[in-house]
Amino acid sequence: MSNYQETVFSKVTTSVLGAVTLALLSLWVYQVAVAPIGTDPAPNTFYLLLAVFFAAMTFNFRKLVIKISGEGIKVGFGVFKKSVPWKNIEDCYIDETSAIRYGGWGVRFSRVKGNWRRVYNVFGGPRVVIRLKTGFFRELAFSTRNPEKVVEKVKERI
Repeated sequence: MSNYQETVFSKVTTSVLGAVTLALLSLWVYQVAVAPIGTDPAPNTFYLLLAVFFAAMTFNFRKLVIKISGEGIKVGFGVFKKSVPWKNIEDCYIDETSAIRYGGWGVRFSRVKGNWRRVYNVFGGPRVVIRLKTGFFRELAFSTRNPEKVVEKVKERI
């Protein structure tokens, strides 16, 4: 079996989180350089810390990395990763569930047809579901630009 690697960039998530980061940075600069915001202003560090937090979130969720190797499947956004060895994979198929059903994009946890599912979701992307033999989360779903190819690679191995 050949290895497979894919990186899915999330333009929408990066744009939204980046805009929030810039807005918070602008509020911090305004409050420090011009005048306090409102009659009971938040401390200057409040806007700065929120801007740093959202910058970190923007960086972390900007891309989803998928790796299929001899050891198994590894999927993740930055520090939020999940590895599944081949011995724990039961089945694989293309996900028909709407992203709205999961409550949005990013890392999500949902119950679908009686099974708990961990989802690594990118705006507008099709997803693949990996059914697991053991674990609290019996399914792992993730966005990919090539769902048919990913399913083919997984089914070759299982």
